[in-house]
Amino acid sequence: MHKNRLYAILIGLLVLSLLVAAVGCQQTTPTEAPIEEAPAEEQEPAEAPAEPEAAGEKISVAGSTTVQPVAEAVAEAFTAKNPNVQVDIQGGGSSVGVKSAGEGTVDIGAASREVKESELADFPNLVIHTIARDGIAIAVNPDVAVDGLAKDEVRDIFAGEITNWSEVGGPDAPITVVSREEGSGTRGAFEEMVMGKEGPPIVDTAILFPSNGAVRTAVSTTPDSIGFLSFGYLDASVKALAVDGVDATVANALNGSYPVVRPLNMLTDGEPSGIVKDFLDFVLSEAGQAIVVEEGYISVLGGGEAESDVPTGLSGNINVAGSTTVQPVAEALAEAFGAYNPDVQVDIQGGGSSVGVKSAGEGTVDIGAASREVKESELADFPNLAIHTIARDGIAIAVNPDVAVDGLTKDEVRDIFAGEIMNWSEVGGPDAVITVISREEGSGTRGAFEEMVMGKEGPPIVDTAILFPSNGAVRTAVSTTPDSIAFLSFGYLDESVKALAVDGVDATVENALNGSYPVVRPLNMLTDGAPGELAQAWLDFILSAEGQAIVVEEGYIAVE
Repeated sequence: MHKNRLYAILIGLLVLSLLVAAVGCQQTTPTEAPIEEAPAEEQEPAEAPAEPEAAGEKISVAGSTTVQPVAEAVAEAFTAKNPNVQVDIQGGGSSVGVKSAGEGTVDIGAASREVKESELADFPNLVIHTIARDGIAIAVNPDVAVDGLAKDEVRDIFAGEITNWSEVGGPDAPITVVSREEGSGTRGAFEEMVMGKEGPPIVDTAILFPSNGAVRTAVSTTPDSIGFLSFGYLDASVKALAVDGVDATVANALNGSYPVVRPLNMLTDGEPSGIVKDFLDFVLSEAGQAIVVEEGYISVLGGGEAESDVPTGLSGNINVAGSTTVQPVAEALAEAFGAYNPDVQVDIQGGGSSVGVKSAGEGTVDIGAASREVKESELADFPNLAIHTIARDGIAIAVNPDVAVDGLTKDEVRDIFAGEIMNWSEVGGPDAVITVISREEGSGTRGAFEEMVMGKEGPPIVDTAILFPSNGAVRTAVSTTPDSIAFLSFGYLDESVKALAVDGVDATVENALNGSYPVVRPLNMLTDGAPGELAQAWLDFILSAEGQAIVVEEGYIAVE
């Protein structure tokens, strides 16, 4: 026992001495001099992590759900010209918009009603920018056999004093009242203009919804229902009633005969400056107001009075045929023109640019559409053709997103489409066979591509290319076909495909505008001689600031 204890003590002392020696070695190693700490002011600062590149400027908007979609449309056009600006738009209702602007928690508040005196008292620095006017429609389920009401009847229905459709000339059926929630700008404006400041409240049995879209859905799916709804949300799923014998149309709101019209306001805490002022100036410009009109609202120009240079009261039909590239922008322009002239019908068909040239030249349509230059041979066949260039368009070289190539020279693009380069490895990509996708013969996009990339005397597009009849079909094919490549109008670019740089220049509208992107073409409308009066009015609208704003919003390039 004593020997064992003695051995344990000796072993413990030995371990302790070894530990002490080890610590001493760490403190003064013969091959490593002690490190002297530099004074704080002489120390080199630790290298900071790399700062991300500036994301650009941001504008925050919150409030009315009525203002929200038109604000988003205007913001899209604004950021197309200012790609380093981000506009963040949230809903929440008009009361949220007023409070957020007044407290300075957002750059811009949105309210789809007049600002209340109590709100101005709470936030005396509020500046009100009226960006549009909006009619409030009295909307019913399409099966309701009533086409109009007096404003007093509307008030009594929403107050719960009229409860059956038979009391206003309809069937014997209880009325279901649908309303917006408290704090909604649409509700506030409706209460002020229809119920009256001293009038009865909306009946407490009304079914409440948080947005115009939700009200529309409820009315469209609930038998015998009635609600109030912004003009901008009207569609075929509901029926808008006449009020006091006046139909709920933008034209009637413009001429002052429709009785339920309110302002759409943007609000700032004091006078705006910098990028916020630039954005509001754009909203109130002719270009911004064109988007307001396209969204179904009423333009404000000249101190808030609804006015426009677009002629109204026109009627008749305009027939258009041709380029499938021009077709969607023409449809958007026709819709905006129709807001001023609801009795004008513009019938737009595709068929390709060659069809557009021939149809216009032969006079079988009022207007032909071509997304390329008109050929000398076509001008020889149809010497009376008048060419109206309504926009310009870049042609992107688009590939499947998985293709590991980000750019090509124009010569490489030509050689790929000619079938002379057949594998991605020949242009710095993986060892994979290239699938070439193209538009069909007669397409304006193809004609412009052949002229600008393949060359007038250059090789034809390879006969193994897979052909499609429209830009939309080409985009779908490229997005779903591995290792594929195609040419595609800028207006059809989205995240489903990847646009390549050409000669080191990215395929953007900005680069097409400044002339650095090398593949740009005209979008033309063609007439057989001078256009007729109605066609001329529409063409004048297209080439106006309002029409050109729509061109830009659709992803194309305005013409000077």
